[in-house]
Amino acid sequence: MDELDGYKANALLSINTGNTPQQYDVEIWYKEPDFYRIALNNKEREITQIILKNEDGVFVLTPHLNKSFRFQSDWPDNQGQVYLYQSLVKSIFDDGERKFLPEGNVYSFEVNANYQNRNLVKQKIWLNEDGLTPAKVEIMDADGNVLVGLEFNDFQFTSDFEKDSFDNERNMTSGLLRSVPAMAQEKPKGSFGVIIPSYTPDGVDLVEQKEVTIDGEPSVVLKFKGVYNYSLVEERPKSISVSLPYGTPVDLGPVIGVMSLNGKPSLTWTYDGVDYLLSGDLPEVEMVSIAKSVFGQTGK
Repeated sequence: MDELDGYKANALLSINTGNTPQQYDVEIWYKEPDFYRIALNNKEREITQIILKNEDGVFVLTPHLNKSFRFQSDWPDNQGQVYLYQSLVKSIFDDGERKFLPEGNVYSFEVNANYQNRNLVKQKIWLNEDGLTPAKVEIMDADGNVLVGLEFNDFQFTSDFEKDSFDNERNMTSGLLRSVPAMAQEKPKGSFGVIIPSYTPDGVDLVEQKEVTIDGEPSVVLKFKGVYNYSLVEERPKSISVSLPYGTPVDLGPVIGVMSLNGKPSLTWTYDGVDYLLSGDLPEVEMVSIAKSVFGQTGK
């Protein structure tokens, strides 16, 4: 780790934490000291999103919508990231009760997990005997069920990157080329059905639903009150670059969202041709649960 100056990897990420399993092709780049590029391609929807960290900050890029979020953040140091070699090695070092077992030409480690989803409590990490490169990761809940799996197809230690490899404009363009088929899937402009989250925290009720116009586009505002008070805004996606004082990428399953903790907490994501903005006085774990509950819902 002390000698690590960069790597490139490709992997298959499988997520089984929701109603429908999700698979992503993941491309991972790292260059010292803290440049990162994580491109996640949703295999079913053929949409690519990119988490990028360079000298200008941390970004979540959605190329096919020409949309980006920029924010200051200590990502990826604030929590473990299953696709980052540093996170895997750190979890092995940090667990004083780790279990180690040679298995043929690989080494396996059973260690504690440190991820945003607190249902992920244990993980098993396989490192290749030759070079200690990562081979596979399985992350489990308290009952031993595998909820997240990552299988590396290729991993190379290297510092050989082009000058603009971590440049925003280049990655927006390259991501767009990957996501061209998805552009045809976007719904036409105009009104759209209201998406009601299938999950609300106990003691919370939907008290208001109204249609408004934001920047000339029809939008919907849902207000919830009770133990927690919050609102959910739904509108058509816009090509836009947004800067936030502080934020962090959030894995929502089908898509990557952006959590902003500056002032009133908010969570922003785009799915199936709709932009969502969830904000209010509720815990982060509840915000993520509400966000995930819109996936697969039909507009009314």
